[in-house]
Amino acid sequence: MRSEPTPLLLEHLLEDMRQKVIAGDLVGLADLESGLADAMERQPPATAEQAQRVRALASRNLGCLEAASRGVRAARRRLTEIRQAASGVVVVYDDQGRRTERPPEPPPRQRL
Repeated sequence: MRSEPTPLLLEHLLEDMRQKVIAGDLVGLADLESGLADAMERQPPATAEQAQRVRALASRNLGCLEAASRGVRAARRRLTEIRQAASGVVVVYDDQGRRTERPPEPPPRQRL
């Protein structure tokens, strides 16, 4: 763990968190959890400026985490669609955007 004053340590940990989210390093995120919780417990009263910086970093990280979560959900939906297609079910959308599942169409026949 770093031996910096706690507000500065919190800022570094929040920046590390952002980098790990961007890199998709979920194991690294789990490793940061205990360090971040410890730094928050040991944090002395912060100045308004320090609190604002930490709040801004935390808010930015929240946006990154929400985007990563949406990406994971989209990937899971796509994998489900791929599995369904492999099992013989195709998901299609009509001109109104309504989702329908149906068996795949046979390939067109060509005369030689």
